[in-house]
Order: sequence, then structure tokens, then C-alpha cells
Amino acid sequence: MGVVRINFHEELETAEGGLMSEGTQVRRQLHAVLDALERRDPVLAKQVIADDDRVDDAHIATESRLMSLLALQAPVATDLRLIRAIMHSNLHLERMGDLCVNMAKFVLNEQAYPPDSPMVIRLREMGVRAGEMLDIALTSFASRDLDAAETLPIKDNAIDRLNRGMLDDLKGYVDDEESFTLATNLVLVSRYLERFADHAVDIGEQVSYLVTGVLREFEDASHPESGIDDADSREL
Repeated sequence: MGVVRINFHEELETAEGGLMSEGTQVRRQLHAVLDALERRDPVLAKQVIADDDRVDDAHIATESRLMSLLALQAPVATDLRLIRAIMHSNLHLERMGDLCVNMAKFVLNEQAYPPDSPMVIRLREMGVRAGEMLDIALTSFASRDLDAAETLPIKDNAIDRLNRGMLDDLKGYVDDEESFTLATNLVLVSRYLERFADHAVDIGEQVSYLVTGVLREFEDASHPESGIDDADSREL
């Protein structure tokens, strides 16, 4: 029985390692797609889309490993907590990868936008901040650092402000119908980055659950579309 439990925890550690690797790949995807957007580089955009298979493969491998553990073992409460946190975070990372693909398709479809638009600069800042949030989410998960995880909604508020600023920038094009239409394309990318950041907050909430055993949403966190976290707080 002792050998079985050792193998169980080795498998659980492997699943968490897979989650971290998946997060690293998503981080690379975000960096690449921001470059593709800024440089209007369709070749790089195609690479982002192709590399999404790595994210999907990592997602499936981690989910399959966890499902096998649940089916073949009898996890104790603390192990179940970790399994749940990995499983939910795994889904959030896969969705973050999908958002990178959406942004890459935006570039690949040659959606036009005004040259040298300040909105592109704003998007770059949003992307950098979103990447930093992913870094915090991953490191706080790995180190079980609740204090770091709880900084995520504060950082998310900054991205929300930048997103609202995109609409202010858009007003600068209202007198030019063609430029206004083009600039609205960038608002869609801004929305993708906002959602990316929301998923980072969701992973932070999984850290909170992992550490405390309580399901809760962080204060000021607003991400109603995630659909996989309980709205109420209850101890498990």
C-alpha cells in the first residue's frame, strides 16, 4: 500500500509539473502574439496558432492523469483539494491559450487598424501586465503563496482601466469614419487581453482554495464568464 501511495503522489507531482509547463507555453504564446500584433507579422501569427497544439496536448495530458488518479486511487481530502485546483487551473490555462489564438487570427486575417495608433501601445501595456499576472498566478500556485495570489485582482483592476481607456482612444477617430471602423478592431483584442487577465485571477483563486480549503472569489474580481468557480464560499 505504501508503494501505491508513493506512486500516487509522484503522479500528482507530475500533474502539477505539467500544469506549470503548460503555463510556461501559454506565456510564450502571449509574448509571441503581442509581437505579431505590433509588427503585423502573419508568419509569427501562424506559428502561434500552430503552437496552440502544445497547450492543448498539455491540457489533455494533465486532465487524463488526474482522471486516472481519481478512478484508480482513493485520494484523501488534501489530495482532492490539489487535484481540484490543478484541474480548474488547467482549464483556465487552456482558455488563455485559446485567447492567444484568437489574437493571432486577428493578425492573420489582416484586420486593418490605424498605423502608429496609440491603441496599439495601450494593448502592448495590457499584454505585458497580463503576462506578469500569469507569472504571479503560476509562481503563487507552485509556492502556495496566498499573499501573492491576492495581489492579482489589484493588478487586474489596472488592466480593466487600460481596457476602458481603449474606448477613450477610440473617440479620437470619430471624425474619420474609416479610421474609426479600423480602430474598433483593436477594441476586440483589448477584450481578449482583459479576459486573459481574468483567467489569471481565477488561477489565483484556486491558490486560495488550495491553501485555505475555502472556495471564494477575490474581492473586486469580476469575471462572470469563467463559469467554473463557485460563487459562494464554502469549506471543503
